[in-house]
Amino acid sequence: MKVEYIVQPNHQLGRILLQNLSMVPKRAIFVSAFVGLQTIMRIKYQILDLKNTGSDIDFIVGIDLDGTSQEVLKELLNWGVHVRIVKHRIPGHTFHPKLYLFEQDTSAEIIIGSNNITEGGFFGNYEGAARIDYELPADANEYKIACNALARFINPEGPTVRNLTQDLLDELIRRSEIPTESEARKGRDIDRGREGKGIEDNKNREPLFGIEDIQLPPPLPAELLEGLIKHVRNRRKERKAIGPKGEQVVPTQLPLSITDATGDEILSSAFYMTLPTLQGDNIPGEARIPLEAIELARDFWGWPDEYIRDISPRAGNERVYWNWRPIWRVWSVEAPLNVVSQEVRMYMYENSSDFRFFVRPLVNAGGDIGDVVRIRRIAQPDAEFECVLARQGTPEYRDWITYCTQPVRNSSRLFGYA
Repeated sequence: MKVEYIVQPNHQLGRILLQNLSMVPKRAIFVSAFVGLQTIMRIKYQILDLKNTGSDIDFIVGIDLDGTSQEVLKELLNWGVHVRIVKHRIPGHTFHPKLYLFEQDTSAEIIIGSNNITEGGFFGNYEGAARIDYELPADANEYKIACNALARFINPEGPTVRNLTQDLLDELIRRSEIPTESEARKGRDIDRGREGKGIEDNKNREPLFGIEDIQLPPPLPAELLEGLIKHVRNRRKERKAIGPKGEQVVPTQLPLSITDATGDEILSSAFYMTLPTLQGDNIPGEARIPLEAIELARDFWGWPDEYIRDISPRAGNERVYWNWRPIWRVWSVEAPLNVVSQEVRMYMYENSSDFRFFVRPLVNAGGDIGDVVRIRRIAQPDAEFECVLARQGTPEYRDWITYCTQPVRNSSRLFGYA
């Protein structure tokens, strides 16, 4: 038996669990107080593959404190795996464990700690866990002792436990006992919004705490993004079909879907995109971001709350723009100390329905067609976004291009999200 410790963000639990699933365990148990929709979608296809090979898969989840949404339970129910919900009726008795078990013929592993099945719990938060490895049959007795001690969590029974069924899910929704994914995210306090007393005053003050670079999550599954983009395109077609001509267009916030059911936009850590041609005569150096990418992660782009509508008459025609000019930090991986901070115009050009941004430092750094940029919304007092260029041939380019899984319509360019 061997005990190790997982210290996140040094080592991300989500990556460890994805590796464990790839080893095709014959038994896997996920115990989590809170479950995020985007996070379970990261492991969906591995779980379904395991189910098809005959592995036993169990999810034991909590629904206290609005930590698990309707969409999560709908998704898990569609997987056809064993799902149990644990909830004590009396407030003050929250179901709060986080435990992951993987069993093979010749080994077993138990991970127990503070990590929920959420984007923060798997990748971004500061978390701690113990990882206990058992060699079988040599450690069979110790493994049995551990499973017996943890039986309340890995095999819960009694009046506080219910198997997830469609009837139970319908009743929970009817009684408003579980939130939507959007409501659950707010309850998990992961919104990027800045509302709150004293926020405006704090913008001009010296920060009390610093930041550190944390490894970003792996790419969102290409199948997930592909399905989301198809949904967004269908929505946009519907809007165009029903919108009367000449009507003033106001940015809308349509619900997006991660599954077939209506869900919410993705929670993005970073956006990756291959660049168009930026160098040449009569080329302004602007880059277009696909509208599907904006709609998939509106909060990430500040759309539409941060944008102001402007009208620019030209040749007798009104050109309508939605503008935002936040501060960006921009640099190249080849010159990491040469950081430029400047105001960047981000805008939606309503007449042609495209979204653009202009960052001259990318041009100055030699950025051009096919290179990759990574954009993060860092929401710091002195900068809202970070934009980093990785030119072809750099190690970062070889890493970041794997995030660019989705084609831009009518273009050879690609994009994707972490």
